[in-house]
Amino acid sequence: MHPISSTSIESLPNELLLPILEACVVPSLFSVCKRWHHLLATEVMPPLYKQIGKVHVPQGNVKEQALIVDRIYKLEEKLSEAAKVNAIFRQIFTLTKSFSPLEFKWKTEEKRGLTLANYSSYLVNINRLLLWKKLPGEEEYLNREEIKHLPLGKKGELLRDWIAENCKSITALDLSRAGLTYLPSEIGQLPQLYMLHLNQNQLTSLPAEIGQLSNLQALYLNQNQLTSLPAKIRQISQLQTLDLNQNQLASLPAEIGQLSQLQWLHLNQNQLTSLPAEIGQLSQLHGLYLNQNQLTSLPEEIGQLSQLHGLYLNQNPLTALPAEIGQLSKLQTLHLNQNQLTALPTEIGQLSQLRWLDLSQNQLTSLPAEIGQLFQLRRLELNQNQLTSLPVEIGQLSQLRGLDLSQNQLTSLPVEIGQLPQLTKLELAENPLKDIAEKIRQRFKL
Repeated sequence: MHPISSTSIESLPNELLLPILEACVVPSLFSVCKRWHHLLATEVMPPLYKQIGKVHVPQGNVKEQALIVDRIYKLEEKLSEAAKVNAIFRQIFTLTKSFSPLEFKWKTEEKRGLTLANYSSYLVNINRLLLWKKLPGEEEYLNREEIKHLPLGKKGELLRDWIAENCKSITALDLSRAGLTYLPSEIGQLPQLYMLHLNQNQLTSLPAEIGQLSNLQALYLNQNQLTSLPAKIRQISQLQTLDLNQNQLASLPAEIGQLSQLQWLHLNQNQLTSLPAEIGQLSQLHGLYLNQNQLTSLPEEIGQLSQLHGLYLNQNPLTALPAEIGQLSKLQTLHLNQNQLTALPTEIGQLSQLRWLDLSQNQLTSLPAEIGQLFQLRRLELNQNQLTSLPVEIGQLSQLRGLDLSQNQLTSLPVEIGQLPQLTKLELAENPLKDIAEKIRQRFKL
């Protein structure tokens, strides 16, 4: 019988290895070999593709990890894991060669280079160089003969000292669209930064050193692949704007509540299923953007946001609003389009500064009479609900300019609508209306 070498075993896919062992090994040893195969498949040699996924999303499940890796490297889902690993390393080696021309040649390094250690090293050092390219004065330094041909790792290690000598006074840094898949810890060496743009990269996490940017006032991270935020973010005590739109965040750390100067928090298009109670500690927050998430409820602490002017919750599966929402005394804009609301709390009438209320595409069958207390309201959008009637108190909305009631189940309108002095736009399409007061007909030419 032809012997099976360790090299040939290693080259076999796991799904083929067990049948071969069963056929080739004497029965008395098969149980031992079966246990050895299990160890080989699950502990000693986990697939490199899955290991790469864990590098980027350590706490995620295998599916989440694979999804992120495929997005980072723009891989087709139908490819095998082996093909994906080859595609990843081709991209890595191409970048490595661009930074250190003499270091790698794909054909000669193809087999030896495919290791997790190599991947991790390339990941760190390539991103160091991508960061370095955006810093002032880097080109002249990196093109020196004694620097230009250094191996990637050696070159990357120079970044820390170079930043210390040349970048102490940098106050703004634009790293948007820089190709970053990893943010080097050296970012923490720029303590004078007040503005940092990291949007449109492929970052899956932030280093703890981000907390060293104690003077940072604006941090832009939109259009990345972030799955979590570090607890150290609480140390950015001067932060006023945090843009996290279009990421993969499923939750926020409780520490976000310690950003006491935060005024604008952008979280549109993430995977948030809930908000931490600590969100209520953001006492300076003016705008909270949560469109296109997976929120089914809001914490009652939302009512503690005493400076909030705009709350945006479009396209979430919210089924109800907490009564505490009525405590938002400075709220001017409330967007709740495309949720699953069946009713509104009576406390909605306490929003005395509200100017724009969008409740379109929900499942409302009625409105509380207290809605008539929104004396500053200019726009009220109620289209695509299940309303069968309106409260007469709607006639108290003396500042209302636009009212959209299209696509409901209204058979009549309160005559008080015709008395609204500022109303110039009334949408009524696709309602089974039978009784419309003559005053309303004449005014809106129905």
